[in-house]
Amino acid sequence: MIPFVAGALLLLQAVPATPVPTTVPFGVGESFEYDGHYLFFSPGGATMTVVGIDTVRGVPSWHFQLTMHVTVPLYKNRSDLESWTGVNDFVSRRFVHVINENGKQLTNDDFHIFGDSGFFRNHEESATRPTPPRPLDDLAFVYYIRTMELKTGGRYLVPRYFREDHNPVEVTVIGHDSIEMPDGSRCFCWVLHPVVDEPNGLFSKKADARLWLTDDGLRIPVQIRSDIGFGAVTLKLRKLTRPH
Repeated sequence: MIPFVAGALLLLQAVPATPVPTTVPFGVGESFEYDGHYLFFSPGGATMTVVGIDTVRGVPSWHFQLTMHVTVPLYKNRSDLESWTGVNDFVSRRFVHVINENGKQLTNDDFHIFGDSGFFRNHEESATRPTPPRPLDDLAFVYYIRTMELKTGGRYLVPRYFREDHNPVEVTVIGHDSIEMPDGSRCFCWVLHPVVDEPNGLFSKKADARLWLTDDGLRIPVQIRSDIGFGAVTLKLRKLTRPH
């Protein structure tokens, strides 16, 4: 068990839907490569990248991408997530989530999100569903958390998940931890417990996930731990590429 420094006081704070700061700790070309660790095995890995800036419905949007793959005896999983989130307003407009498990496709979602109209639609469905003001998808939330002001012992409720009935997203600051970086140095990190009420998500309640972010201006996600069904898999940062 990795030691945590517990906060002395648990703070409950509703995070207002304010615009993302003008200066963000990421940019086009930023890429993180992770190795997966499960018990004594290395079952897979992940890559998280800021692919570029695209235009979605006339709005310049960050294009984020996360690919994860896990292979162990009798189990194989690959998850692909893509997000298009406004550069100026940090609002999600499209989210793609594809999961393949043991050769079968569990999900093939392509959500088109219309926060200004209060609804989203999956490409395979004609029906619309409600979305809150200034919605964020699963992957966009990782980048949003990197911009948040954090306090030891803080507990933050963010009512911006694009599925209205699954709000709020909860982010609890567990404490600090010292983590080894790819270059061999060590860095103090915030240890967070994010919960998104989404059954198949990386940060679902069942996953009991942990997210380690460097406690500096870069907020690099150096480690992610999540229970994906057969046990907890830890993704450890192996290589990082800073923005161009």
